[in-house]
Amino acid sequence: MLRDYEILYIVRPDLDEDQVHDAVGSVDKLIANLGGATVKTDIWGRRRLAYEVRHLREGQYVLTDFRIEPARVPEMEATLKISDAVFRHLIVRKPEKSKKSKKAPAAAAAPAAPAETPAAPAAAPEAAAASVTPAAQDGESA
Repeated sequence: MLRDYEILYIVRPDLDEDQVHDAVGSVDKLIANLGGATVKTDIWGRRRLAYEVRHLREGQYVLTDFRIEPARVPEMEATLKISDAVFRHLIVRKPEKSKKSKKAPAAAAAPAAPAETPAAPAAAPEAAAASVTPAAQDGESA
C-alpha cells in the first residue's frame, strides 16, 4: 500500500541552477526506482541555514510530495545519506486523508456559556480584618 510522504532536502549552495535541477531529478529517480511516484516538487531556492552544517551557511531548499511503500523509506534515507548534492534531508509521513469529514458535536460548536463564579459575600474581606484583635496587630500576645 502506497502512503503519502514529503521530503524536505537541502542541496549544496555552490551548485548552479542546472546542477540543482539534476539533483532534484536524481531524488525523483530514486523515488521511482524504489517503486514510488513523485506527486509535486517545489524548489524554494537559496536560504540561510539556522546553523552551520559541514562548513556551509546556505543551501538550496527543495520540498517534494511523493507516494511510496513504507518499507522502502529506510532504503531511501540510506541512499540520500551518501549523496554528494543533498547534505540534509527530512522525510515525513503525511497524515491520512479521512474519507468522512469529522464534524464537531453540536454542543462543542455552540458558544460556551459564561462560567458561573461562586458569589462571595461582600463583607468577607471586612470580616477577616475584624477577626484580628488590636493586641495581635501591635505584636503583643494576650
